[in-house]
Amino acid sequence: MPSPRTAQRMLAILGLLALLFIVPRSAIGAGEEFPPYAKQVQIAVVAPLSGPLRQMGWDLSAGVQAAIDDANQARGLTDFAWSMTSFDDQGDPGIAEQQAQFVLVDTKNAIVIGHLGGQETFLALHVYHEAGIPIIIPTASLGALTQQGYSDVFRVCAPDTMEGALAARYAERNLKPAKVGVIWEQNDYGNDTATSFSNYAASGSNGFKTTDYTIDVDLKDLKAMVAKIAADQPDLLYVTGRGDLMAQVIEAVRKAGVTAQVIGTSTFYSDSLLTDKAFKTAADGMIVGTCVPPVQFIPSAQQFQTRFQQKNGRLSAYALFGYVAAQIAIDAAVQGRSADKNSLIRQLDAGVFPTVIGQISFRANGDPSEPNLYFYKVESGTFKYIGSALPNPAVLR
Repeated sequence: MPSPRTAQRMLAILGLLALLFIVPRSAIGAGEEFPPYAKQVQIAVVAPLSGPLRQMGWDLSAGVQAAIDDANQARGLTDFAWSMTSFDDQGDPGIAEQQAQFVLVDTKNAIVIGHLGGQETFLALHVYHEAGIPIIIPTASLGALTQQGYSDVFRVCAPDTMEGALAARYAERNLKPAKVGVIWEQNDYGNDTATSFSNYAASGSNGFKTTDYTIDVDLKDLKAMVAKIAADQPDLLYVTGRGDLMAQVIEAVRKAGVTAQVIGTSTFYSDSLLTDKAFKTAADGMIVGTCVPPVQFIPSAQQFQTRFQQKNGRLSAYALFGYVAAQIAIDAAVQGRSADKNSLIRQLDAGVFPTVIGQISFRANGDPSEPNLYFYKVESGTFKYIGSALPNPAVLR
């Protein structure tokens, strides 16, 4: 019979061995069923998996896992075998940079999908670039992400430096305004979208006039700014900035008697914003532009939505773009016949990738070659699709 001290040591060893086998489900995927000769490739997803933004990260991960499951189900004996591992950046820029370094510890990670926030992504990019690992950014629109000259960075949605111009194009062709009030929050996103909107208006031969109304992050001058807007009486308002903050601005503008049509940026494309009764009333009739296409009018996306919802529940925008980003990553390896990081970067730079929302390719700086914006009108607290800035052959409407 072992002594008490020996028994304690044995228990400690057994405990350590047990910990070695506790692997997150997302890190295994279908990998445990792969034959020993399979060419295994791993996608690292970095997103908020805890904290107030965790649902977004979970949705993104679920979308990536769905694409991996579909690829593995269809794979032949000599095809790549895909798996996913996930890292929690908690929606915090400092932690995001740290998690990017953890991604590099596992040499099986061939490509990264993430992050969700612009600042989190920005601080992590240099880590991926220095390691030469490609990253696909699913939704973050911060213009600076593709302005650093990094060859390994690819973005699915339009950057905010293009979002404003696409909204202005839509307004010019469909709303035909004469005087537009551009209300923007004094931050990077507000400045980028407002500037590109106004620049488009100034450059067009049939352009319209714009007037800027800047809003500080604390809404200190809101009353005076609203009074100025009411006095100027623009026939269209373009509102950009954080959704929760700028929702208060729209409420104040409506209370002041301004009835002009409102176009809001992608930050307003949020069901949760419309749960506030005051904003729901003020937002009625508002038009919102977003990179999220109308799934109900895209047959391939509808098929994916049905499969996804049977297994995971409601398909969110983050799950959709997680699936699309993973489709691109997987197809880049298939097209280039290699999961080598340099090969993946070259293929992502040169390839055209069919996805459930249409074909996607990238410009030299990593932004989408054909960025687009889809417009929804708020009617009785729901978003109703009304059109897009540019045609998308995948949208059958």
